[in-house]
Amino acid sequence: MNLLAAITLWLAILAPARRPYNHIFFVLLENVGYEAIIGDTVNAPYINNELIPQGVLYTQSFGITHPSLPNYLAIFSGDTQGVTTDRCNSGPFAAPNLWEEMNAAGMICKGYMEDLPYAGAQMCKYNELYYKRHNPFPFFALAPGQAWVPYFGPYGEEACWTEFSFITPNVIHDMHTGATIQEKVRNGDTWLSQHLPPIISYANSHNGLVILTMDEGQIGNHVLTILIGRGQTPGTQVNTTVNHYNTLKTVTDNFGLEALGNCAGLPGLY
Repeated sequence: MNLLAAITLWLAILAPARRPYNHIFFVLLENVGYEAIIGDTVNAPYINNELIPQGVLYTQSFGITHPSLPNYLAIFSGDTQGVTTDRCNSGPFAAPNLWEEMNAAGMICKGYMEDLPYAGAQMCKYNELYYKRHNPFPFFALAPGQAWVPYFGPYGEEACWTEFSFITPNVIHDMHTGATIQEKVRNGDTWLSQHLPPIISYANSHNGLVILTMDEGQIGNHVLTILIGRGQTPGTQVNTTVNHYNTLKTVTDNFGLEALGNCAGLPGLY
């Protein structure tokens, strides 16, 4: 072995092995396309001036289909389950899903839904703020009621987060509802500026990853996707074409789980 090869081997041995994230926070917003957010520092100053410089921006990230519900199902199970509408009485589906896989592996996958009235609620809507179709958990037969709970954040550093946290703001804060696109973006950006900083802080101190994305977009279903966490180079862009299946594959790869549905054979986001 020559000197250069010996030094290379020695450095490889000394280098710390890449460990998976202990926690993944998945924050899902609604319906506003990539083009309506990126560069709009008036209505989305937090996303453009704070989040993007902190993480990796995926410039060619796309939803799976329209409307909302099948995208949520795809993100959670790797398949739209044949759903083509937002009907809240779809399912329950017996298909393998993220909750089932994580539970079988002894890990906790939990949904945190803003304005959900109580844990395990099954109603289609509540106070015109919580929509069931923005919550994939109740559409799967094996997920128990305690798998999705009300979100009362922002939570401080003392919070005890699960391995996978699926966080859904209410329909005003997730950019779903508003008189104009600009108002929707402004509402969502303001909510993120209040709720994401403590989550990012927790992720940074507990080996966590934050994934922020949209369910669907307007022009070509082009959506915002940002990753923030250790090992994600701040202020960088990835121009590879990806979609929600790649995002789900990122989660299952991280926790050493089997690929779900259409995620099989796909790479994760990193």
